[in-house]
Amino acid sequence: MNAPIRVTENQQVPFGIRIAYGIGSIADATKNTAFNAFLVVYYATVLGLPGTLSGLAIFIALCVDAVTDPMVGSISDHFRSRWGRRHPFMYFAAVPMGLCFFGLFSPPEGLSEQQLFVWLVAFAIGVRLFLTFYSVPSNALGPEMTTDYDERTQLVAFRWLIGWGGGAIVTAAAWFFIFADVVQKGDGRLDPANYQIFGLVGAIVVTTAILASSLGTHRLIPHLHQANADAQGFSLIEFGRDAVSAFKNHSLRVVLASSLFSATAMGISEVLGTYMSTWFWEFETGQMGVMALAVIFPLLLGFSLVGPISGRLDKRQAIIVLALFAILWGPLPVLFRFAGWMPENGSDLLVIVIMAHGMFSVGAMIQIGILNSSIVMDITDEYEYETGERREGTFMATIAFMGKAISGFGNFLGGVLIDAIDFPTGATDAAVGAVPDETIFLLGLAAGPGMAVFHLFGIWFMSRLRLTRERYAMIASALEERRRTTD
Repeated sequence: MNAPIRVTENQQVPFGIRIAYGIGSIADATKNTAFNAFLVVYYATVLGLPGTLSGLAIFIALCVDAVTDPMVGSISDHFRSRWGRRHPFMYFAAVPMGLCFFGLFSPPEGLSEQQLFVWLVAFAIGVRLFLTFYSVPSNALGPEMTTDYDERTQLVAFRWLIGWGGGAIVTAAAWFFIFADVVQKGDGRLDPANYQIFGLVGAIVVTTAILASSLGTHRLIPHLHQANADAQGFSLIEFGRDAVSAFKNHSLRVVLASSLFSATAMGISEVLGTYMSTWFWEFETGQMGVMALAVIFPLLLGFSLVGPISGRLDKRQAIIVLALFAILWGPLPVLFRFAGWMPENGSDLLVIVIMAHGMFSVGAMIQIGILNSSIVMDITDEYEYETGERREGTFMATIAFMGKAISGFGNFLGGVLIDAIDFPTGATDAAVGAVPDETIFLLGLAAGPGMAVFHLFGIWFMSRLRLTRERYAMIASALEERRRTTD
């Protein structure tokens, strides 16, 4: 069994590799921006496909991920080539994902409701499938780069910094240039032609990001784990064995259960986020562009604080503290609006208040995401300690799928909520200021305090995690001793 790669003797990953590893996450961030901020608005409010069907289409695509994510992870774990286990899949994904991304936002005119639903399902599956072929093998590189407990957190932090930063720039550019108001407030967001432009720009971004990351990490191939020459290749039986074996790990089950609730709430909030900014707070597209760029500040805050916080607490404790803060802090603007304590819509002060609030809430969410991903890297070593096998691809894919699937279920519930509150469609009925006050109130209630229950369940499960800093130190020491005796 090969020892995990030590990029340097002190386990520090070189800066250039960190950057290359992180660039690929821009593809995922761009997909998230598309699905969370624009897709349901485009299909449900602009094209008139019922919100329940729009959310259902996204959820169906995620059901396909239920098979493809862990399967691609298992295939890459067992794959042998001169380019290693991971990079052939990463290169393969780039162009097809770009083409599917463009198609997602370019349905032909004149489609019936049924045909529009089928189009959305097909291209949503395509985007997610080819993202899987990149992201699952790419994520699996992380545990092989370093086994240092804190360096893994820093490696993931770079990936999140670049991914979220790239996503913020794409979102801001969309609001500033693609969906900019033309005649009256809201026009840019309700013009179908703008979404085709967004699809083309997004396709270029995701293709470029995947290729750049794959090329930038290519030089690691000789140092990464290779599938054993005498190991059994991929088969459905082997895939099933890997999946069953993975779910026997207590830490994996706990992290998955925690994700079940927190990602559902996140998925609902993401779908409702554009509705909140447009119709609850009545921000103009230029203001939404400014706020999208302002994400850079909480991103830098989260990036700079995650190391010191995880250095004082173990990763599990840090996640719980940050999640409790997010639960208490997150709904405050909506509750204050209901109480009449917020600035009026249309005022510059409101923009400042929402941006200041987001500085801390988004910063907490970023740190939680970084720490959660770092924990999964540690779980891969715990699995090797317990079984003697390494299955980075299967583990990273399983966690990634759970986050996407449950978030997708949240997206589906978000679409259902849009129908449940009878949100109008079309440029006239859905114009800012024309939506009934009762509908706006229900929108705020769902997007604000309604999410707290999901997050509380997520915290409870995370508190069950036994993989602490002390346990991981014991595991790392035992694995190092085991490798010395087998080399």
